[in-house]
Amino acid sequence: MPVPSPSWKYEFWVKNHERIVYAIHGGPMNGRRNYQTAYYQRIRPNLWQISWTEETGTIVTMALDQEEKRVTTAMFFSYGHWNKPEEAHGYKRDKLDQWRELAMIKPEPTNKVPLPEQATIDKVYEGRGELEDIEMDWPTL
Repeated sequence: MPVPSPSWKYEFWVKNHERIVYAIHGGPMNGRRNYQTAYYQRIRPNLWQISWTEETGTIVTMALDQEEKRVTTAMFFSYGHWNKPEEAHGYKRDKLDQWRELAMIKPEPTNKVPLPEQATIDKVYEGRGELEDIEMDWPTL
C-alpha cells in the first residue's frame, strides 16, 4: 500500500454546489490541475464530505472539517493513474482524452491503489485564490 508523502500539497476551491477545482503542488501528482462535478454531503455544521470520480478512473472522497481546519481524504487511484502519474499532470482541458485513457490501462481497469491522507488546512481564501475559474458547461464525468 502506498504511503502518504508529507511533500504532497493541495489547493482546492469549492466553486459551487456542483463543482470543485483543485491543483496539486507536490508529490507524485505535482502539476495536476483539474475540476470535477462533485457531490457534497453535510455531516454536521462545518463538516462536509465531498466526493468525485476522475477521468483517470480515480475515485476521491474528502471530509472537510472547517472548524478544525482538517482534511481527511481517501483516494482510490486507477492502475493507470498511479503507475503513469506523469501522464496525469497538466490541465484537464489540454489532456482530457489522455487522462481518460489512463482509466482503461490493464491489468484490470477496476484495480485501485488506495491512498488515505490527512492534512491541516494552512490557508483559507475568500474565493478561488490562485486557481483558474471554470465554466459550468465544461465536461466532467
